[in-house]
Amino acid sequence: MREIFEGLGVMYMLSVVAMIAVIFAMAVDFVSGWRKAKMRGDEHTSYAASRTLTKFLIYEGILIIGVCIDTMIHFAWDMFMEGSYYVPLMTIGWGIILCVVEAWSVKEKADKKARKRMDEASAALAKVLDKETVLELLRAQMKDRDSVLEEKKERKGKGGKAATRTILDKDDN
Repeated sequence: MREIFEGLGVMYMLSVVAMIAVIFAMAVDFVSGWRKAKMRGDEHTSYAASRTLTKFLIYEGILIIGVCIDTMIHFAWDMFMEGSYYVPLMTIGWGIILCVVEAWSVKEKADKKARKRMDEASAALAKVLDKETVLELLRAQMKDRDSVLEEKKERKGKGGKAATRTILDKDDN
């Protein structure tokens, strides 16, 4: 009877390592989101902590179910096959998947929030500036640039106008 429980200790230790790795990945995701919110000047609310707690319960629940499945495989393997089943494949597999999801979440959160800020900034700029104002600003900038380029060319003995200026001189309606 003792033989059937042989290897469970090793299997449970490996399962605990997978659980700790997932908790670590969740902590990295939480800290990353917290810092990004702080950099943007967003308020820190208990909603983020609540979501992290819910995610913790779901993720660790998945891993505990994986441990149960691995335990059943261990007993079935011991009864019907030769040797023992020591590696908690289900738990480790789910742990890897959950860590990849958390890494993806860190990257996605940064991209999505940066994109959102750019969209907000461009919308605010579009409200303030209309097309003619933007064209006038670009024309003025290009005239300044053309005059600097012409001065440089005249100093070198080469004359001519910059070709980029003619593009902005056209009136697009």
